[in-house]
Amino acid sequence: MNIAMYKRLALLTLGFVAANSHAQLATNLFIDTKAMSMGNAVTADPVGIMSIHFNPAGLTKLEGRQVQFSIQNIYLEASYDFQVPDDYNGNGQLLDISKDPVAGEKGKASAAAYIPGHGILPMDFLPILSVPTAGLSIQPEGSRFTFANAVYAPMVAGFAKADDDPGRYQAKKVSMQRFAYLSPSFGYKVTDEFAVGASFLFNHHAVALEQDLRAPNILIAVGEQLQDAFGCFDTETGEPTGNDPLVPLIALCGGNIGPYDDIGTLSLEMSETLSPSFNLGFLWEPKEWFAWGATYQSGSKVNLKGTYELEYTDDFANFFRKFQSTIFGAIGGAIFQLPSGIKKETGLVSAEQVFPQHFQTGIKLRFFDDFQFNYDLGWTDYDKWNNLVLEFDRPVSFLSAAKIMAPGLVTDRTLTQPLGFKSVWSHSFGFAYDLNSRVQLRAGYEPRETSIPDDRRSIMAPLGYATMYSMGMGYQWDKDSVVDFSIAFLESKETILADSQENSDAGIFSNSSDSINRNCLTCTVTNAYPGLDVKTKLTIGSVGISYRTKF
Repeated sequence: MNIAMYKRLALLTLGFVAANSHAQLATNLFIDTKAMSMGNAVTADPVGIMSIHFNPAGLTKLEGRQVQFSIQNIYLEASYDFQVPDDYNGNGQLLDISKDPVAGEKGKASAAAYIPGHGILPMDFLPILSVPTAGLSIQPEGSRFTFANAVYAPMVAGFAKADDDPGRYQAKKVSMQRFAYLSPSFGYKVTDEFAVGASFLFNHHAVALEQDLRAPNILIAVGEQLQDAFGCFDTETGEPTGNDPLVPLIALCGGNIGPYDDIGTLSLEMSETLSPSFNLGFLWEPKEWFAWGATYQSGSKVNLKGTYELEYTDDFANFFRKFQSTIFGAIGGAIFQLPSGIKKETGLVSAEQVFPQHFQTGIKLRFFDDFQFNYDLGWTDYDKWNNLVLEFDRPVSFLSAAKIMAPGLVTDRTLTQPLGFKSVWSHSFGFAYDLNSRVQLRAGYEPRETSIPDDRRSIMAPLGYATMYSMGMGYQWDKDSVVDFSIAFLESKETILADSQENSDAGIFSNSSDSINRNCLTCTVTNAYPGLDVKTKLTIGSVGISYRTKF
């Protein structure tokens, strides 16, 4: 019973990082106002100073000295509900999922950000996350070079839930962000038609989590039934009765445990202050009506280091404290390295994570002088997310217990989580119409593929196939200044069905996910909601504005 419980606890620790990749959804979002309004199909259509990210060769289009400021205001809401399958009857089930307190409940999460030195900051008062960027460029007179630098976030994602939210067992607060605090870049005009460019990014990369833990497992349900049989706790008040008939041989009444009881809370923060990467870009404009662009954004190995804290509930700690004080408990605890009943475990933790490389290419076509069509095709290398390893600075009790059941994945100080993410190609489309010499109207459409396999879906990263619709406007304020506006909306829906009670009906494990609702005795997964049907919906809206001028 206890070994299986701790196996789940161990894998819960690392599962959040896997799920929190945010996969294809985070690529290119909320970086530039013009790009958002064009569905991010701008590889062949320079976007000003933020060409540093989308195609550094586009910097050659900036004349003289220019400065750019922008802000993206992001609204995020992830909602989900948990339901008992219609055909569930509970007959003969030791773990009766109809008694799960979250069954029939709905929850939601809103935007949050990670602040170094502070931790995760929920956007409680105003559920809007504002992401500012700033940059400047210099093109010496008569030179084929353009130099630029910008401060921006290549990736920012995070959310927070209420303390009693039913989804708190898959991250109550979580954030993952990559922030480029220095990005020296250049564009070089090889000929009047062809340009190249490069950007060198110095990034701060951080991952943070706070999560409540539970272990809904058949073996834990057996333990609860034994406690009921022994009359360990009053059925009405829940107070200890003092009964523990097998003491001093073994104690099972030290604390009230059950498959749907809270075990504790895990908090974890990891970061790397210097994570370098680079972008390369090419831009070819042989005709006024045609342009082609390509960009390569390098991958980067991120060596995350930080601290963790795992604080157990009183019932959970007291159960093992009294268990270890008995004859068989002491022997079993020594053999299986079970917890001693301490209230809190803290220490250092590290992980190596790969920020995936990305390639994108696209074209720009002009029609009848006033109309423009952009098309981009992009690829992100999430095959590198094959597994994830967390390393702790000391033996951790829940790892020691877990390694007995999963010796290939767990040691006293390490956890290995198979991920199996996949690399994907995605399309994006942009449209523009020159209303007059000063105003350009824009629209974008981007169907975004997901990198998360069906058997790894969860509410921690509810990122299935998503579609983004956007619109905006570019306004030539004066001969030296441009203002861009954008509005974008993105939505993703997922239905993660539990497996049938009769596996023969649909084949074993044909529907459920290893990362949320699979229901089997020996699955080494982060299944906080076994047997429940889960529906998720992610909604993101953004409004952006940018201002670029010469100085």
